[in-house]
Amino acid sequence: MFIWAYQKNPDAKFFINDINPHIINIYKSIRGDVEYFCSIVDEFEKKYLSLDPPTEKKIIEGKTKWLDHPTGAKDKELEKEHKLPGNKYNWHEIYEIKPTRRSFFFKTRQSYQEDYHAWSPVREAAVLYFLMKTAFNGVWQVGKGHGRFNTPCGLMRHDKEIYKKKNVMEWHKALQGCQIDCVDFQDTLLHIGPDSYTFLDPPYRSASSEEQTFADYGTELGDDFQEKVLDFFGEASRFGSRTLLSNRDWGDGFFEERKGDAEVEYFDVTYTVGRKREVDGEKYEAKSAREILLISK
Repeated sequence: MFIWAYQKNPDAKFFINDINPHIINIYKSIRGDVEYFCSIVDEFEKKYLSLDPPTEKKIIEGKTKWLDHPTGAKDKELEKEHKLPGNKYNWHEIYEIKPTRRSFFFKTRQSYQEDYHAWSPVREAAVLYFLMKTAFNGVWQVGKGHGRFNTPCGLMRHDKEIYKKKNVMEWHKALQGCQIDCVDFQDTLLHIGPDSYTFLDPPYRSASSEEQTFADYGTELGDDFQEKVLDFFGEASRFGSRTLLSNRDWGDGFFEERKGDAEVEYFDVTYTVGRKREVDGEKYEAKSAREILLISK
């Protein structure tokens, strides 16, 4: 959304805000030292791509199947031998014995959680960026105790690259004239006025305490939080801003009952997160969902 808006009007004044300081550090690092940032990501990418993935693609009877890689697949016994108290593992030792994409990912994640004190902010941001590009897509989880990125690895089926450097360089250019903040979203109203454009993309609403969204931001995520977001949406609109709010729609009328005179659009989507295994035990089925977009008049 930011790049789209920048391309439409590169001379505009832009503000980016996120309550997550680790994400904000990525923005600031790309803006401030993109060459060093990319050199670190490139280093991790090169090593990662040289290692065997957990699965490999095979065509069997005309159908594509992903089977365990003979050397890259998860080694349950090895990991069990190096399990530590607190449901942790010594990934550095596991990697030394069996260097695979899986063990490299978890070794890197362990270093990110434990060794970052000795790193520069740019290196910390670049390592997190690498982890996010190779972790399970769409999930932000933090570990208990340290509160740092703790999402597990993804499918790791990358072929030639894990990221588009050209896109990062484009972000570097666009971020030069951008104010980047890490504050409560309610404190950003002071930047909003007539002829402004505001896009709200909060943690999506959960249907209930049992049906949770797939993110852990370390902040409140209940309906009280969503009410605050909707109040902000209304305030920004009254200040004269063209305001948009995206969220998850559960079909219970929560947003429709609170939208005021805003327009509403719906989008049918599929989520790979939370996907369900089919009966035959071999394939996965994407989870259908509907997202909602509120647009101020």
